[in-house]
Order: sequence, then C-alpha cells, then structure tokens
Amino acid sequence: MRSFILCSLLGALIATSGDARPLPGHKNPSKADYSVTSVKSPVRAGKKAQRFEVRAGDCDGQDCTSGSEGARYYIDKYWKYGTEQWVGFSVFLPGDFQTSNRAAAHIGMLHHRGAPTNTEAGERRSPPVAQFSLRGSKLLLTVHYLSGNTTEVRDEVQEFPLASLADMRGRWTDIVFRFDTSNRQQLLEVYVNGKRRTNIPDLLELGADRANIPVYQREAVIENFIRFRPKDYHFYYGIIRPFPGQHGGAMPTQIIYIDEVRMGRSIETVLVNEKAPVD
Repeated sequence: MRSFILCSLLGALIATSGDARPLPGHKNPSKADYSVTSVKSPVRAGKKAQRFEVRAGDCDGQDCTSGSEGARYYIDKYWKYGTEQWVGFSVFLPGDFQTSNRAAAHIGMLHHRGAPTNTEAGERRSPPVAQFSLRGSKLLLTVHYLSGNTTEVRDEVQEFPLASLADMRGRWTDIVFRFDTSNRQQLLEVYVNGKRRTNIPDLLELGADRANIPVYQREAVIENFIRFRPKDYHFYYGIIRPFPGQHGGAMPTQIIYIDEVRMGRSIETVLVNEKAPVD
C-alpha cells in the first residue's frame, strides 16, 4: 500500500550547524569543456558554485550511445537499504531558462546499484528511484514504482508538482529530501525552500524558549514504495535529458547552477549554512 500526501505539515527543526567539507565526487567525461565548470557567481553561499550547460547533442559517458543528453556530477558516497539519508542542494535557474513541454530535464537523481533492470530504448537499464525534473512550467518529483520480474521490471512512473519555474527563475531554490528505509519504513519526503514559522501550536510542547525556532514545510511525502532491495543507493545531479527526441526537435540550450550540496543523517547536517559554506 502506497500513499502520497501533499500538505503543509511541520517538518524537522532547523539547526544552524553544518559540514563545510565538499563531498567527494566526479563529473562524467564529456567532449564539451563547458558542460561542468566552477564559477564565482552566482553562488548560494561561499565563493564557488557549479555550472552545468547542455546543448542539443551533448552527451556524457554511456548516454552517447543511447541518444541521451546531459552533464552530471556524481557524489562518491553510497548507502545501504535500512538507513536514513538526508540530501540537500540548491539550484539557480537563469531568468531566460527554457524547458520543453514534452521532454524532461532532470536536475537531481536518486539511483541504486544492483537493482532490477529492463530494456529501455534498446538499452539494458536499471530505472532510478526518483528524480527532480524540470518540464513545462514546473519542478516535479518523479517517482518510480518498480514491480514484477527483476530482469524485466515494470516501471510505473508518477509525477508530483513541487514548485513553479516562474518562482525559480533568477533566484536560488533550496531542495532537501529525506530517504529513510530504516526501522521497516520506506519514506521519501521533500522540502522546497523552508519557511520560517512562529508560535506554532505543535511547537508549544517544546517550551516557550524554543517555540520560535524555524521549521521546514514538507512539500511531498511518499511512503511504502520500495519493492526491491538493491546493493546500495547514490545521488547525482546536473542536467540529464534522457529522451530529448520527445521534444519534437532540438532541445533548447539549458544552463543551471548548483551549490551547497550536502549529505547527512539528519536535516541539521544538510541545510545551507552561510557561516560554513561548501566550497
């Protein structure tokens, strides 16, 4: 039984601590020297951010054989089923950022190794767990419900709107998600641009001295959707365009900036901390 909730529930409490050490990682090889670069502006915090650019026909790694386009950065950190993992990252869309109404551009991918596979576009692939996707006028959470045979798995995709691109262009958007498979639960919850609240009844039990600490507002909660246990999970980000042909012509050039990528065991460890930025 799976359930989906779009609501304004109170999330975890915001703390001011953070880990400023950059996560170990690597970019996928690309023929284009502009695909993944480091820039000094714009930045969410600190002195540097990552810039991603994809033009029609750009590809990296094995995607070059399947017609996909992209520029991505892999975090060299993996975690097992049965653990709780938090990930936070910030994305900046230029004011003239364009999307396709039919072909999605993924900016963040929650994936797994040793998972069931199927044949897609003539290639043997393992569908991802979830993606943060830009298509049309929205930022979407794309979730993959996998079932059936492990060698030809059925992939049922559902999309949940998170934000309007009109609200994202020309500014930074902070995204945090929690993927928790510990204690027999299967939970994926997403936070977009945490909102400060004061004097919320749910916090009164904390005592008057803590009743005004900021909280996060959950945008989406997906539960009980994991049917297979892979070897491990991992996260990567950038611009990934798996089926550009769906656009009906050459996809527009897309440029995004990503900064303050953090991973940890609690929300406190992945929130943007301007006093200890990731550089």
